[in-house]
Amino acid sequence: MKERYIDLMELAVDAYTPEHIASYTREVREEGLREHGYPRLTANIGILLAHGRHPERREIFADMMTLCCREMLTARMRTPSAGNDFSVKEVVFCLEEVEKAKLFDRTVTDGWREILAQIDPYAVYTCIASRPPERIGNWAAFGAASEQARKAAGIGDESDFIENQVLSQLFSFDENGMYRDPNEPMVYDFVTRLQLAACLAEGYDGAGRDDLENCFDRSAIPTLLMQSVSGEIPFGGRSNQFLHNETFYAALCEFYAARYARRGDMELAGQFKSAARLAVGALGPWLSMNPVHHIKNRFPLGSLMGCEGYGYFDKYMVTMGSWAYLAYRLADDSIPEVPCPAMNGGYVWETSGHFHKLFASCGGYFLEFEKNADPHYDSCGLGRIHRRGVPSELCLSVPFAKHPSYRIGENNPRALSLCSSKTTDGMRQYGANVPYETKYTDASEKRVTVVMENALGLTETYVITENGVSITVTGAEDIGYEIPVFADSGEEKTPVTVTDNGKTLTVSHRGHRCIWTTDGTFTDTGETFRNRNGDYRNYRTAGEHTVNLTLTMA
Repeated sequence: MKERYIDLMELAVDAYTPEHIASYTREVREEGLREHGYPRLTANIGILLAHGRHPERREIFADMMTLCCREMLTARMRTPSAGNDFSVKEVVFCLEEVEKAKLFDRTVTDGWREILAQIDPYAVYTCIASRPPERIGNWAAFGAASEQARKAAGIGDESDFIENQVLSQLFSFDENGMYRDPNEPMVYDFVTRLQLAACLAEGYDGAGRDDLENCFDRSAIPTLLMQSVSGEIPFGGRSNQFLHNETFYAALCEFYAARYARRGDMELAGQFKSAARLAVGALGPWLSMNPVHHIKNRFPLGSLMGCEGYGYFDKYMVTMGSWAYLAYRLADDSIPEVPCPAMNGGYVWETSGHFHKLFASCGGYFLEFEKNADPHYDSCGLGRIHRRGVPSELCLSVPFAKHPSYRIGENNPRALSLCSSKTTDGMRQYGANVPYETKYTDASEKRVTVVMENALGLTETYVITENGVSITVTGAEDIGYEIPVFADSGEEKTPVTVTDNGKTLTVSHRGHRCIWTTDGTFTDTGETFRNRNGDYRNYRTAGEHTVNLTLTMA
């Protein structure tokens, strides 16, 4: 796996042409560092050089490295949110790799060390925890990791700063050891835990160590149970559906694997190794695109479709490589793999109320329910159904917000998920807009049942087996179930057919099929919705008091 991580770094860097790198460098030289994409690109190129990749980039790397080191000292003066918190550790790790490989004369690498030794964290970083520490966002964890990396490399010792930054993060963990950034986005649970894991891996042994270890103990099993059968992290909140999501998940799994191996728990260590491999495998279809995209859709790269304003290519493509390197750094390939929960299924797991999600897996199918969505990104109801070996966007990977805080062009008609609906006083009401409660769950190796009730008074029962997912909706007289079906990937239209007198709905995509059947009929509502992955057309099946339908994918 370690070599595979270096391969992933190379794929990330290869997405930047020599002309692109030269232009990016001119921009930084003229305008200064404004964000952390450029230092990450620099670090990735240097690490690849240290591993014998792209030797022709040696001279441009040396120029970029000198520029980065100098600019990081003053970047915050020009741009308060320049992101040194994120990128100092990247450059430090790169320097260590370059020194180990003896790529340059010591006078060159010592020169970089001398510049990095001038870093004053209180002047260079954006997010500084108060004294005494209070709860503060994830940037403090990134700053702590950067300074711990610098300390471990012998370039500086800001132990007091590191300590305060780490302690400020201990206010944000829930009872499952998951990290609560504002609105509980799933990306920032995993990636913030990864920064604190990096602190431990780089030798942090301060007052917060025992509390961090306890958080990692509590979050270990949940980390495995939230991975879909496709290898992906959960949907939910900002920065989701980018390729770097799976490399930081792999890095976190490598941390847990090594941690449990040291304790002698090779069963759990091996499960994390398998989860890491599964996450990396999820990137294959996207990395085979030409040109490579940094987000999981096939819209033109320049459209930034599905991206937040900060989620542009220059920053987030290379971030995939940065997390792949951290996975390489943390990995112990002597640990034998053991099948992880995403491979076995047969479980239901629910987060704390802070994260309001429920995960269910059986027979190669994986469902993720959102019970109380952040309306800026998601909606309530069933927001994901994945089937092992099937493109994750085919059924649904991410629900739809009416006006998401990422680019989709025109607003969606309303919030939408796979959810029940009903008509009251001539108006259609949707489960996507209201909270859900878990009423009942049952799990065995061959059958999982989940019963959810929403604030409309409608009950949704899901039975998952290797043969598919059966759904029953019960409640008011005029009820239905909403089915957004994949219609356009941004590159190609997806064939959708309704047959058997309206009782069978089939979606075909890249050699796979998603087949819905109902005891009623499927009706095209004529509405189109867009999420980060593509365009979906909404269908509905309706009935009196009860609606039954089934889903299979192959």
